[in-house]
Amino acid sequence: MEEFIKPLSIEFEGIYFIEGEQRARYPYSNSMLIGDYLIDTGISPRRLKRLKKNFPINKVFLTHWHEDHISGNYLLRDAKFYCHSKDKSPIENVDEMIPLYNVRNTPVEDELKSLIELLRMRNIKIDNLIEDNDIFNIGDQLKLKVLFTPGHTAGHCAFYELNSKIAFLGDIDLTKHPYYGNLDASLIEFEESIAKIKSIDADIVVTGHRGIIEGKTQIHEEIEKYKSILQERDDRILTFFSEISSPVRLNDLRSKNIIYRKYSAFKDFELIAEVLMIEKHLEKFLKMNIISRKDDGFILN
Repeated sequence: MEEFIKPLSIEFEGIYFIEGEQRARYPYSNSMLIGDYLIDTGISPRRLKRLKKNFPINKVFLTHWHEDHISGNYLLRDAKFYCHSKDKSPIENVDEMIPLYNVRNTPVEDELKSLIELLRMRNIKIDNLIEDNDIFNIGDQLKLKVLFTPGHTAGHCAFYELNSKIAFLGDIDLTKHPYYGNLDASLIEFEESIAKIKSIDADIVVTGHRGIIEGKTQIHEEIEKYKSILQERDDRILTFFSEISSPVRLNDLRSKNIIYRKYSAFKDFELIAEVLMIEKHLEKFLKMNIISRKDDGFILN
């Protein structure tokens, strides 16, 4: 067995954690193999080729359209591809990622195009659409349930194997960096999806960028930590509002390390994504009647 392929259950055969290259750090991500179904293809071309030599892969579920989760699609052209309808378009036409990330006509557009080329990403036809609560029977023992969990993207899905109680959460990734920085993201839906994930009876979870998390108590603790990061972001934005008497404009919140506590080598991209994520918080505050529009900005109620 390859070192990056790890069985997840003794009782139920055929369920494997597939660790992405560089411990699933971007631009790679983890996958899960269930029978001949692979969830996400971003483990790296090298690892995906090695995986194919060990296991048949006839069907591919894609959690969402982000490049680090679909980059290996071109290596599995003989497989049938599945995703939610709301994420179908940018998977079938990867150029649509550019406007969704809001980087058109910025230096980041060229960087993203270069990355797409470097990853050898190709358009792939989606053969079948999946919806919330769909169940796929895999072999004699395994039943894989689709959990529609939008927010990270409009069509993000997680997956839950009912008998082994093993879940793959995609990019509800339980890291220190929750992300909702594209135009089709929604913080309100993201938080609802986190609550939905917490309600499932999982003994083991795997995420796109975390390893294996075992035990209901540990899983719930990690979800609570993840939620607390969103609350801390809420608090930082509202503190900024409380310290300014005039209406706050979105531009006032730019480059203040509200989302990213430290900018990385991807700073140009992070600054664009940060503004989009702050907008999602403002949308939530408006819905909750915490802030109101005034002039061309916002004030606390």
